[in-house]
Amino acid sequence: MVLCFSNLEQAVNDFRQMLPAASATAQAIDHGESWQRIALNAINDGYVEFANELSEFLEACFRRSY
Repeated sequence: MVLCFSNLEQAVNDFRQMLPAASATAQAIDHGESWQRIALNAINDGYVEFANELSEFLEACFRRSY
């Protein structure tokens, strides 16, 4: 599960590099907000596809842990 979350963190950090600093999504990532808060901000900022991918990635990580 640790590897899964490190891959997730890397994907989020890569996505963060593309975001404007003033976006709510970028700020949530920078402040270490929960994955849920990051996804909600992404939706509000118009990054719906990223929010969906984040949710799917988390779901896959949790499935692997059980």
